[in-house]
Amino acid sequence: MAAHGRQVAALLLLLQLTSYANADHLDILPSSEVLIKPIGSSILLTCMPNVTKPNLISDMKWFDSQNREIEPFRLGVLPMESAIRGISKPPMYTETHPGNGLALFFNSLQEEQDGQYTCKANYANTETLSKNITIQTIVGITWVDAPLNQYPILGEDFAVKCNVRARPSPTVDWFYNGDLITTDNHYIIETHALKIKNVQESDDGVYTCRASVVTTGELDTRAIRVEVHIRPEIQELESMVEIIEGENANIACKATGKPPPKFSWVKSLTQQNMATADRFGVDEDTGILMITNANRNDAGEYQCKAKNAAGEATNVIQIEVIVKPKIMEYLNVTEAVSKKAVMTCKAFGRPPPVVTFRKHTSDKEFVVGRQLDNDRIFLENTIDNASWVTTGQLTIDVLRRSDDGLYECKAHNKGGDAWKNGHITVEYPPNFESMTNHTVWSWNQRPVNLTCIANSIPNATIRWQFMTRDTVNDPRFRQIGNGPQSILNIDTRDSRYYNEYKCIASNIHGTREYTFSLKEGQKPGKLMKARISEITATTVSFELLPSPTHPDLPVKAITVQYKEINHIWSSAKNKTWAVGSPYILEGLTPEKSYVFRFSANNEVGDSNWGNGLDATTPRRSAPRKPEILNTTTVNDRQFHLRWIIPMDNGEPIDYYEIRYCPIALVGENWEVQDASCKREEVKSAIKSDFWLKNLQPDTRYRVEVKAHNAMGYSLPGSTDFKTLPDVIKVTEHEGPLISSAAIIGIVIAVLFILIIIIDVICCCANKTGIIFYVCERSRRKPVDEDDAKLGSLYSWRFPVPYCDQKMANVAGVTSMSDSGSGKNTIKLVKHTVIEEKEPLREEKKITPIIDSGLRRETSVNFNGKTSVSKTGLVGKDSAV
Repeated sequence: MAAHGRQVAALLLLLQLTSYANADHLDILPSSEVLIKPIGSSILLTCMPNVTKPNLISDMKWFDSQNREIEPFRLGVLPMESAIRGISKPPMYTETHPGNGLALFFNSLQEEQDGQYTCKANYANTETLSKNITIQTIVGITWVDAPLNQYPILGEDFAVKCNVRARPSPTVDWFYNGDLITTDNHYIIETHALKIKNVQESDDGVYTCRASVVTTGELDTRAIRVEVHIRPEIQELESMVEIIEGENANIACKATGKPPPKFSWVKSLTQQNMATADRFGVDEDTGILMITNANRNDAGEYQCKAKNAAGEATNVIQIEVIVKPKIMEYLNVTEAVSKKAVMTCKAFGRPPPVVTFRKHTSDKEFVVGRQLDNDRIFLENTIDNASWVTTGQLTIDVLRRSDDGLYECKAHNKGGDAWKNGHITVEYPPNFESMTNHTVWSWNQRPVNLTCIANSIPNATIRWQFMTRDTVNDPRFRQIGNGPQSILNIDTRDSRYYNEYKCIASNIHGTREYTFSLKEGQKPGKLMKARISEITATTVSFELLPSPTHPDLPVKAITVQYKEINHIWSSAKNKTWAVGSPYILEGLTPEKSYVFRFSANNEVGDSNWGNGLDATTPRRSAPRKPEILNTTTVNDRQFHLRWIIPMDNGEPIDYYEIRYCPIALVGENWEVQDASCKREEVKSAIKSDFWLKNLQPDTRYRVEVKAHNAMGYSLPGSTDFKTLPDVIKVTEHEGPLISSAAIIGIVIAVLFILIIIIDVICCCANKTGIIFYVCERSRRKPVDEDDAKLGSLYSWRFPVPYCDQKMANVAGVTSMSDSGSGKNTIKLVKHTVIEEKEPLREEKKITPIIDSGLRRETSVNFNGKTSVSKTGLVGKDSAV
């Protein structure tokens, strides 16, 4: 019976489901009554009509859990909060779906969007269809307020915070060192914390807060380190500190605590944090208050605060500021020359400052009392201790104009210095110190200006006089300015106005006059001298002397006008020279007769033509002889030859020929060694120098220069010079100091040289030593063999002295002597057989080995430190 009833119920349910399936309704996809999603998810719900005639569906809408219609997405109606967050679409919105459906979008699911959502639509305007779906949000375990490090204070109650959030709500458990904590007399488990009563240092450690959600199976733990802290305590602090205005100061504050406290400073009156105040700084770790450029407003009571996580401690200190001086009053002074001036300077400071003065043109301050170097000047100070003001007075008797100027007032105390500038103005009557010109020139009836500048304090008023009468009412005069500068413009068309004028300057202290002499300037006269000094085919050189003129109007230029003798002056040409320059006229035609006349020019104008001359240019010819300039040898192998370019005599110079030859003294004359002459050509008409290179050292040369043009060579210009002898160049060391190895090497070399020198002395004086032994052995060998060895000795760069005159003669040594200066000189002669080109020089007597040969003489000087060799002339086939 029961089974039959269950079958009937199942049949009825099936009939209902079949009836529902066949009835018109709405479907929501995904198909679920409850949709569980984590927050932050994006969701799409689609409401689709399941009806016989879908085209009869209308007014389909979605409603949220508050039965509010959810608007479709339209850009123009975005919520304000969405615009603020910069979201392009609202949190949820609807869009039409193909097939008469309506989609509901969730951009990012939020916890507050949890609830039931309904889709509704009208069917055939007679039936309302609806469908519901529930959205449930899931929130994972989140540590809202559970710091990893927490610091209770010794002796106080403390709540170890562990605020955990989750959906569904989590269960929280506490563990200490792995043991589960339960509520007792020491621990109280609260909703979001573990409260520890009367915290002790033994409560230090790691506490574990464990959160779990049974329905989702989520589990998470957080290890929280708990460290017990101790309140800070400030150590003894000075009650008062003095600082100086304008200087920097550091004030210390010390305190204990766990953890070490951080420091701050506060001004008690304003409660301003000094770490942020201008000119102040605080080292929060050491407690030092740093004051930069302290001023008087910094004085007052300050609080030092030491603070850590356990608490705060405060102590106070009084800061007094020593006030730097300030100049309160310092006025300028104006007095007349020879009067008395008193400058007063008042200065404030704590303590009252000392006031001194200094003139700006001097580095020396005036001392209190009368000045030793100028008893006209007296300085005194008056101090008012009640007002902390010092009054300084600088008195100058019998003022001079040199006393005018800036004076510095300086106030000084232990706080520092203050300065201010004041001025003493010394008034005086007019003078004309800046005026130096008494004579003014004019000509050709040109108007002229007379400028008068009167120096005075106060400024002077200027008037003008001409022949004892004022110029005000005379139309020939126009005055510009009445002082301290005035210009008198004069119309000089009437010669009577070339006369004397007076500039009269006046002020309250007196009147002064300055006299001008206006003179009429004259053109120069004809030349005092004009003659032809030199003439070539194309040029004429003149000797010209202008006539004397006034020094204010000197002759500046001379002009020559010239023409061919059969031409008229209207076709003449002109050339102008500055006075004192070479008066050379170029570009003339050869074999032509010319007429010349001259005119001098100064600032007034040109003189009349005069001083006529005539001349005929010669025919074209070879250039003039070049003039060689004085030159010096640059070094032992080169010579810089320079010459003045000569006149070309009508044909341009195309090149220069240079010939240079060694010269030798024959009798009393220097003769050219023609076989050794060399020639060079300079292919340039404008070049006037040449370097002679690869010259023989210690040799006298003669050099000749000839200019060439189409007409031939000029006469040669010549000079003699001598090259320098060979010298041993000593190069100075540039760079870092020498190393130890180099020093050792130098010492060894010096010792070796000393040994050689000692051996030479022993050889010459006592007939002993290594060199003497070598000499004795060499006596037993033929001369030819010795000569061969002598060649090998010369190939060795150290000169070996010989010990007796016999061996010296064999080896070519002419003499050994003491020069009287402690230097032994040994002369070696190297000889060859050559054809004699010049006689032997008498100043060097050389003992010949081969009568027909020339010898090269070498002298070696020893002074105990260095050896210097000098070499004379060598013939070819020398043994060297």
